[in-house]
Amino acid sequence: MTVKNGLYKKILDDLTKAGISENQFTWYSLMIGAMAKGVEPGSRVFMNVFSNLLNDAQPLPGSVVACLTNLGMDVKEKIEKADQDLFAMPDDSFDKKLRLQTLADLSYGLSLGLTVNKEDGSLEKTNDRDILADLATISEVSKVDVEAELDETDLDNVVEFMLDVVTRYYQIHQQD
Repeated sequence: MTVKNGLYKKILDDLTKAGISENQFTWYSLMIGAMAKGVEPGSRVFMNVFSNLLNDAQPLPGSVVACLTNLGMDVKEKIEKADQDLFAMPDDSFDKKLRLQTLADLSYGLSLGLTVNKEDGSLEKTNDRDILADLATISEVSKVDVEAELDETDLDNVVEFMLDVVTRYYQIHQQD
């Protein structure tokens, strides 16, 4: 898998400049999951997802709205192309602890995003066994021990699994 560190740094910088100083990759992957469920970037529902789930139901500042909308447009294109760098993982030049923490943040946000209701941005329950299995796997990844050894092949397999889940859900919800 080819990792483009520029994307990792760009997302981190863009969200930090917009005023999101913690858990940037949780915000980013929440976006990915919500869009996989059919939420359109920049829409009222799109903004409600972030406001309700990560901002204590408070309105988002204009700088955050603009940043999320711009990132959302880029994410949509990456999902449609099943871009291998959708999750913007840092490469092996970064500390393994940072890489594992980024993976944990990404999987946590993704698991939230995949439970979003595209009509109103609330979280929804599901009884679908396949969806529950995917969510269980992704949720387990969010519990990764950031002190553990990092196997590059395992990391690639996890990121590829998450990409597969996102592209599958996106295709399903584009038909709705």
